[in-house]
Amino acid sequence: MTMPDGASSLHASPVHASPVRASDAEREDMVERLRDATAEGRLTLEELAERCEAAYLARTREELASVGADLPAPAAVPAPGSPAGRRVFRALFDDLTHHSPRLEDGLEAIAVLGDVTLDLRASPAPPAGELTIVARAFLGDVHLLFPEGVQIEADCTSLFGSVRDLTRPHSGPKASAPRIRVTGSALFGDIVLAHPAGDRRTFWHTWLGIRRGHAGNDVGAGGT
Repeated sequence: MTMPDGASSLHASPVHASPVRASDAEREDMVERLRDATAEGRLTLEELAERCEAAYLARTREELASVGADLPAPAAVPAPGSPAGRRVFRALFDDLTHHSPRLEDGLEAIAVLGDVTLDLRASPAPPAGELTIVARAFLGDVHLLFPEGVQIEADCTSLFGSVRDLTRPHSGPKASAPRIRVTGSALFGDIVLAHPAGDRRTFWHTWLGIRRGHAGNDVGAGGT
C-alpha cells in the first residue's frame, strides 16, 4: 500500500512537550504544603527557609514539584500544638551551648554572669512559621545563630550593654520566609544575632542551576 506523500513524516520525530510554567498560585500552594510538612515535624527551620525560597525560584511545574517531592500529602487534620510552654535556657555563673532546640512554643535565653549560645540552624521549624525569642543578658552574653533565609526582627533594649545584629539582610520573598522576633534586654552584657559564615548559596540554588544548565544543553543539542 502506498502511503500519501508526507504521511511517513508524521512519525519521523517524536514531539516533546514543552515545560509548563508554574503560576503564582501554584507556588503559593507549594509554600502552604511546606508549612503543613513543617507542622508535622518533617522540616527544620533552615530547610523550611530554603525550600520556600526554592518554590519562588522555580520557573516550571516540574521544578516546583521537585521542591516537595520527598514530602507526603498534607495531613487532613493538623497536629495539635505542644502544651509544654516556652523553653528556657539559663546560664548562671557558667556557659551553656545548645544545638537545635525545639521552637514550637518559643524560647527564652537568660545569661547571668555567663554566656548562652543557641544554634538554631537545624532546629525544627515552628508550625506557625514564626516565633518569639526572649533574650536577657545581665553581666553575660546571649548568642543566637540563625540559618540564612529567615527574617530576623530585633526589638531589644540595652543599658551599659549592646544589642548587635550581625545577620545579613533577607533577600528572598518575605511573605513566605519564617520570621523570628527577638525581644529582651541587655544590662552590662551583649545580645548577638548572627548568621553562619560562608557563601549564601543553598542546595536548591545549585540544584536548579545544574538542572537548567542541562535543559539548555538539551535544547541546544536538538537545534540545527
